[in-house]
Amino acid sequence: MIELNHLFLILCCIYLIFSDISLYSSLVFLFSAIFFYISFLVGKRLYFRIFNENNINEGINNFNKKNKSIWLYIGLLFVFIGLISILADIIWINDIPLFNPIVRYHLNVYFTTLSHLIFIGWALILSYYNIEKKRVKKIILYTLILSIPIALLGYRTNVLVLFLSTIAVLYYKNLIETKDIIKYFGIIFILLVIMSILRMYFLGAGGNPILSRIELTMSVYDILFNHFNGVLDGYLHYAAIFSYFGLCNGPRTVIANILGIYGVSITPTIVGSVVADFGTLSIIPYFGFLGIYLGYLYMLAKHKGGVYLGIYGVVFAYTLIAVESGILDLDVIIYYVFGVLLCIYATLKRFLKR
Repeated sequence: MIELNHLFLILCCIYLIFSDISLYSSLVFLFSAIFFYISFLVGKRLYFRIFNENNINEGINNFNKKNKSIWLYIGLLFVFIGLISILADIIWINDIPLFNPIVRYHLNVYFTTLSHLIFIGWALILSYYNIEKKRVKKIILYTLILSIPIALLGYRTNVLVLFLSTIAVLYYKNLIETKDIIKYFGIIFILLVIMSILRMYFLGAGGNPILSRIELTMSVYDILFNHFNGVLDGYLHYAAIFSYFGLCNGPRTVIANILGIYGVSITPTIVGSVVADFGTLSIIPYFGFLGIYLGYLYMLAKHKGGVYLGIYGVVFAYTLIAVESGILDLDVIIYYVFGVLLCIYATLKRFLKR
């Protein structure tokens, strides 16, 4: 079965292959991916040490069944709030960012953040709703329809999160097979290319819409690694939280500014943000904890389903996207923290049951 650590390592290798950065920074980037891969396996092993096979469907699973209707209503509410927020965001700027990318920087940060509730809402609905295999194509069609208003805001990342989380939930519910993953990933890639071409067309830019993005992102990481290694003292992660309250610029804007670029935001890769903030050695505790946590949550999602699967589907998507963008958004951090709380809850219930 394909797991998150497999895809994370493959994606990191793709970024390395299609970039031209210094040898030392390349080795650190690769080491981070490998260390995450191993830590993910440790997290899975930790789950089996706490939950043995004889009790794999006890305890927490009952919690999911009892609260099924509640979580379905919560999911529907989140999707509704997300759609209303997209409409409010478009009214706020009186334009459509997909066709005029420049206005994207004038979107209301709170409306945009609330629009992201669609991802968790849709993932919860899919996690709790009884779906037959023959209806999977309809689910993909509904997801495609739902992606249209999301795409209007001009963020390719948001469309990727919706589809990646949907595929993750369906895959770990055993509704689609491994061979289907390639087909659905092809759909995601086509959507990504279309949105990238549209953005470059309306901006009047040229070049390869995918490779140029990889080269740019990795070159930024290379600069951060070689010239700002441990210099920022955690400011990027501080900005990831407090920029939402207007206390500072966003972390990607901060990166652009220290590189002497203004009026845009720049993604640093997940490794670049960690190294710039805390130094090279910080990748060991960072990717160690991240891998163990996601490996543990993966096993809970796989065996318990419900809210665990919904949350895992969303952080699954954001972790893959973080290879380029880093985990530098308050709402995304909240999803990860909520996943940690679920892990703690499940573990405490298990020990109390004993």
